Order: sequence, then structure tokens, then C-alpha cells
Amino acid sequence: MKLNATIRKNKTENLSDLFLSDYPTNSRFAESYRSLRTNIHFSFLEKDFRSLLITSAGAGEGKSISTANLSYTMAQAGKTVLMIDADLRKPTLHHLIQTHHAPGISGLLAETFSTDIRSGALTTFGVSDLIRLISFQKKTGLLDLTEGTEHIRMYFLNGELQDVQWMTRPDEKKMAALLVKNQLLSREQAEQALTRAKNTGQKLGFILINMGLVKEDDIAGFIILHMMEGLRIALQFKSGTFAFEKLPESHFEQSSFNPANLPQLYRQALIGQEEFCYLQSAIDSAIISTPAENLFLLPSGPLPPKPAELLGSERMSFLLSYLSRRFDVLIIDTPPVLLTSDALLIAPQADCVVLIVKAGQIKREGIKKTVDQLQRAHANLIGVALNGVDLKKEGYYQYYSTYYDENQ
Repeated sequence: MKLNATIRKNKTENLSDLFLSDYPTNSRFAESYRSLRTNIHFSFLEKDFRSLLITSAGAGEGKSISTANLSYTMAQAGKTVLMIDADLRKPTLHHLIQTHHAPGISGLLAETFSTDIRSGALTTFGVSDLIRLISFQKKTGLLDLTEGTEHIRMYFLNGELQDVQWMTRPDEKKMAALLVKNQLLSREQAEQALTRAKNTGQKLGFILINMGLVKEDDIAGFIILHMMEGLRIALQFKSGTFAFEKLPESHFEQSSFNPANLPQLYRQALIGQEEFCYLQSAIDSAIISTPAENLFLLPSGPLPPKPAELLGSERMSFLLSYLSRRFDVLIIDTPPVLLTSDALLIAPQADCVVLIVKAGQIKREGIKKTVDQLQRAHANLIGVALNGVDLKKEGYYQYYSTYYDENQ
């Protein structure tokens, strides 16, 4: 393992009394966390890390206080740091800070991301908000968007975007007109195909291929272009209205030809980053400022009935990805590996994992099992931090005392 760190033993067991802000900067307790911070940075000499997950093998090994104090030392170094209490079974970090009523992680994942979106204004819910909420809720139906004279329809099947239709597309940009212009279709053939599409409800592209008028390779580019244009128009909407209509899954069973990879097209259509006016406001309101400069906390929130389902969800992946763009570093406190699978669900999404081991607490076999489980989960385990070491007993006391006496 790359990381080796030792955190000195402290007398008190009260978490709030262990917070580093109450200790002198030249104390051995503070120095141990600065050493841990340095060792982590040494593990990423060629690139910055944005997220770090802290876990342990069993309970009572000091992972939460390590999360808090490592976060504090990184914030002291000038980085904006968000502590995330992802222990939705026995949360601890809220003891460090006087928290106001906030939804926390569980409230965001279970309630905010389940917000009903039947209809409303695009000034409240941005288009990216709507697409994400439909995806989180696995909705099937039609999202109707209007702004001024423009009208876009988006179709979703179990939360996945299936089709984008620019209803107010100028006549000269419609597919039949473009195919005629590029001499892939005669005007008579185009009129014949359009009539059949109107009568059957099938898509024009499928009809043209089925009639033998064009080849799939010839029309694929035009279909992709149409969807890309529709997405770009929709993502420019900043006002106007939206309405979502549920549809049966059978609506999507009719024959069609769709060569577009819509998730990829959506990413390409984004200019910069997604804009979330609703979700950003909700997430920001759940984050708590701490007395320490640059240090923030996202608490766990109310205890949910099924924590693993929330932590392993698409919603949690989105939340971590979003927060990693808002803060320099995320430090995530998770439950012990041997007691739950929660840490294993989040670990692959973090840039690195640090395992906290309390001296004399867990047998070697338990630690080995924990490491094996993290590795099987494809976690980037960069090492172990040994916690609760009695420095006097281990022979470190004289070294630290001499060092600090000389440098005061």
C-alpha cells in the first residue's frame, strides 16, 4: 500500500472534544493529521484527487473523527472541502456542528429527487433538471417544452430518452426537404412517404427504409442531426413552460429506426455543464457551513429504511458527481465494511479510499477481509491509517517533544 500514517491516541471519547479546531497547531494530535494529509497528496503527485472515502473494518475505530480532522487540515491548506456523512445507519458528524434542519443526503435522494414534475415554469425547473428527475424516477411519457414560438417534445421510456422532436422546425430543415435537396429522394417519393407516416403514425425514417426508398446508412446522419438540433434548442430554453404526460410502454412498441445514441447526443449538446436551477438550489440548502473557513458539511439526514438502495442508486452517483464540481475535495464518511455493504457501493466512485484501523481493535483476519472486499469492489485503496496509537508507549513521545520544543 502507498499510504502509511499514524494518528496518536487521545484521552477523551467525546467526538466534539476531538475536533482539531480546539487543539494547538503544534500539538502531536494536529501533526498526525497533517502527516496523513501529506501522505495522501504524495499518492497523487501527478494529478489532483477530488474525492476521498474513509471507512473502517468495524465500529469504533475512529473513521468519523478522522473524516472531520482530515477535512479540517485540508481546508486549512486553502481548499474548499465538503464533509459528507454517508453513514445513513449511525451518523456521527452532526455532533461536531450545530446543524439546522436540513434534508441531508437521505432527504435529497429520497424526497428532492422524487419531486413531482407534472407541469410548471422553466424558470423554476430547468430543462436539465427535468431530464434528470425523469431519469431518477424512471418515468415513461412525453415531456412537452415551449418557449415563445418554439415547441420541443421529448419521449422517455423508463427514464431513458428515446426521441426528440422539434415541432416548430422550419420547413426547409425538415427531413423530407433535406433528402430531396441532397437528391436522395424525389419530391413525389417524399410526399408519398409523408402521407404514409401521417396515416400510420410511424416515423418517416422507418417508412422510407421499409419502402426501399433510402438505405439506413444514407438516412442515419439526417436523423441524428434532427435530434441534435432539437436537443440544442431545448437546452437553450430559459423561460416558458413544461408539461409531462405519462404514456404506456406500448406507445414505444411501434416500428421505428433510430440510429442515435441519445445519451451521447445529450452530452454533446451541452454547452459547458448542465444547468440545474432547481436541483442546485435544493442541494445548496442541504449543505451546512462550519465555523472553519473553507469547510462545509452535508449531513446524513433522516435515517432511511433501506440505506444501501439509496447509496447504490443513480441518484447518489449524480449527487457525488455534482458536488465534486462544486468543491475542491469531498471527504466521505461511510459505515464499516464488515458490518454493511454501504461503503463498497460508494467506494468505486471515489478517487481514493483510506481504511482507518484502531490499534488493537480488529484482528488481522478482519482487516485482510476488509481489504479484499474493497479490492473486489474496484476501490482505489491507497492505504491504512493506524488510529489510537499511544505514542508514549510506542516510543514516539521523546521525538515529538524534542522536535516541538526546538521549534516553538
